[in-house]
Amino acid sequence: MTPRWFVAFVVTSALAGCLSDPGTTCGPLMHYASELGVCVCDDHAVAHAGGCKVCADDEIVVGDTCGCAPGQLKDGQGVCAQALGLGSPCDVASACTNATYNYCAVRGASGACTSRCAVDAECPASYVCADWEAIPSCRTFTGYGATCAGPSECASYDASFCAQGHCVVQGCTVGTDDCPRDTACCDFSTYGLGTLCVPAGACS
Repeated sequence: MTPRWFVAFVVTSALAGCLSDPGTTCGPLMHYASELGVCVCDDHAVAHAGGCKVCADDEIVVGDTCGCAPGQLKDGQGVCAQALGLGSPCDVASACTNATYNYCAVRGASGACTSRCAVDAECPASYVCADWEAIPSCRTFTGYGATCAGPSECASYDASFCAQGHCVVQGCTVGTDDCPRDTACCDFSTYGLGTLCVPAGACS
């Protein structure tokens, strides 16, 4: 049996419904993905009201919504623009000098300037408050929501697992929910998938 989250993922992560036969005409802002056998939203569009809507020119697809790219925020005109200091490389020898993004969050061998936080709302739209860390800070998950046709297309991202045509985060911790914003960590070991970050509420 197909896990129920796969169905939810179809709806909420730009796999907008309509299981189809090859050659079936898809709706506006959609195209037929032969490797999946479904109509999917175009790369710059997200699922909305049973169909798809295009993101603004200054936005990117962030999971199942439109938002500013990592390192950017909406400016006074409501347009995504580079946020000074956010995402800048840093380490012990090169501190973060921006008053807002003055915390150097190190993951692996590299660090990036960001801000400390307590809840997701304190972070930009494409970031999550990593409250599972000893010092919570706003962070991103690279590649989350990117389209893919196979594992190799996600391998270099934090979202390194290709599921239903999109890169998702695998290997999260259930109960900790160390996942992108608006997703939760669910255990799909029964299906040989391990733990995955999936749309909130789609674990069962």
